[in-house]
Amino acid sequence: MPPPPSRLSTLPPAHLWLAHWILFAASCNIAGWTLSLVHSVNLIGFTLAIPAIWCLLALLAGIPRPRPADLRFLRRWRFRKNQFLPLGFALLALLSLAGGLLHAPNNYDALNYRMPKVAHWLMAGRWEWIPANNNALNTRSSGFEWLTAPMIALLRTDRLIFLFNLTSFLFLPGLVFSLFRRMGATLRTSRAWMWILPTGYCFALQAGSVGNDLPAAMFAMAAFDFGFRWRKNASYLCFALALASAAMMTAIKPTTLPLLLPFAVLFIGMWKPALSKPFASILLAVLFALASFLPTAALNFRHCGDWTGAAAENPVLGQVKPLLGLAGNLINTPIQNLAPPIFPLAGSWNAGFPQLFPARFLDALAACFEPRAAKFGVTDIQGEESAGIGLGVCALWIYSMIAGFTFATRNRTTPSARKPYLLFTVLFGTALLVYFSKTGMNTVARHITPYYPFLIAIPLLAPSQDRVVRGGSWKWLAAAAMASSVVLVIITPSRPLWPARWFFSTFASQHSSPAMSRAAAGFSVYSERADALGNLRDALPAGATLVGLLNFASGPELPLWKPYLHRQVRHIRPGESVGPLMQKGMAHVILNTKDFQNHMGITPEQWLATQQGTILKRQSIRMLVKEPPSEWWTVELPETR
Repeated sequence: MPPPPSRLSTLPPAHLWLAHWILFAASCNIAGWTLSLVHSVNLIGFTLAIPAIWCLLALLAGIPRPRPADLRFLRRWRFRKNQFLPLGFALLALLSLAGGLLHAPNNYDALNYRMPKVAHWLMAGRWEWIPANNNALNTRSSGFEWLTAPMIALLRTDRLIFLFNLTSFLFLPGLVFSLFRRMGATLRTSRAWMWILPTGYCFALQAGSVGNDLPAAMFAMAAFDFGFRWRKNASYLCFALALASAAMMTAIKPTTLPLLLPFAVLFIGMWKPALSKPFASILLAVLFALASFLPTAALNFRHCGDWTGAAAENPVLGQVKPLLGLAGNLINTPIQNLAPPIFPLAGSWNAGFPQLFPARFLDALAACFEPRAAKFGVTDIQGEESAGIGLGVCALWIYSMIAGFTFATRNRTTPSARKPYLLFTVLFGTALLVYFSKTGMNTVARHITPYYPFLIAIPLLAPSQDRVVRGGSWKWLAAAAMASSVVLVIITPSRPLWPARWFFSTFASQHSSPAMSRAAAGFSVYSERADALGNLRDALPAGATLVGLLNFASGPELPLWKPYLHRQVRHIRPGESVGPLMQKGMAHVILNTKDFQNHMGITPEQWLATQQGTILKRQSIRMLVKEPPSEWWTVELPETR
């Protein structure tokens, strides 16, 4: 049972800044949904709503205003000669900042549906179920999108969105330290791993990105950290922040929903502080509900009868058989995490490894898993769209467990010391297995990013880990893990910080090989993806404010929305007449010839002849390395029909 409510509800300076970061994120989500009700999702609406909601949340939760003097905690960062871990983390942060500033966002999911739906909301002035061939625009969670909408409305650019991820990355060391300590790890172990865990590939590669796995993990850690703080002092402030963080983690990634199970069990008495402030608690509950996945789930159920949204996207992936999901994901997760950061033999692995399994098992996986996951495939380089915690941290974690067990056998652990270990194992293990039983995604190692801090912490709670982190072998492995992350951040095709274009245009052309050709193709695709449809967009006249889109395959539509708040992109669905859209001013259509006939029933050429259209621009575009290029057209329709 928690102690009686404390009169003093203070937070450490770093956590006070974290608290306001959480409130700001929640305020953006609450503002987005409430402004949609009055069709005021725009710069003026955000400018008025976000500060008001932010102040209201702080007042209700009792969170004081941060002061510049509170930044004095940064003075504790004293980098001495042997403190290579904080220096390595600082280097990763600086490299991520440089990569984000030098390169436009090219995360595939962000370009394909997450940022385009923000552009649509801003043009429509509200959230709405978008008539689209790609229903990920509607069904996917909106937490990160509402966080970015005010920036796009204000600056009309997406170049600085990565700062949200970088800010979350900078909070990770303090959160990891606090979380490990409150779960029971020793001071020395927590200090060591606070710098190592954030160097996992899924964190380091997204620090300069616009991916949403890193922020979700940060909010998940914050939810449990403030929950443990509540258990210590029964503070209403920690109660409110724990709920706000839990809401935001689900709003950003609904894959975190199973984490609500350990959250509810560990903090089972958290409702008691609500009794002391019933009005504030009810109002906070309503506001935090708006900052969670609940609005999206309700809208999904209303529009497609399925709160997950799978029925509107790919119903097969939403019908994974539990045992099959467990088997497939329990194999894919270690494979994807233990794959080398650069793996030239990935092709040979992908061809040979599936042959170790019965054909019947592989066929069953293929029926409900995405193609690469059904065959346990890996990538030839760890990237932000696929990477899990990574080989470096995994190797260090495995060594720590083995060394810790060896030391522990020499000094028997008392049963009382094992109780929290067993409780955390059951709770977090069950949450992960629940997720595994429901999903069949290619990139499961990335999708479980919010789970890694808890799963990694559990074996490290033993007192013997204090001795492990002092050893020379552990330090060498830690340095290698951090170095591998630094190298990946430098060479990543998403944001290369080395002359990749020059290298592949000169050296690679003289030393051709299958691996070199594939690497050159990968860097070429990523370097062009951020504005892949730019030439097609530039072929449009300046006055084209409504543009049709006929696309039934993969393809990021975001470049068509630029400059932001200038034009509306309208999906044309199979069987839909373009006449009503032309009456609204649509005179141009962007068309992808790939899979066109399968959905429209006629060839692109036949459709063009039927509409009496003219091709203004043709371009061959390759969206993914694993897929061949497809031909896109910019089509002009006649003024009169």
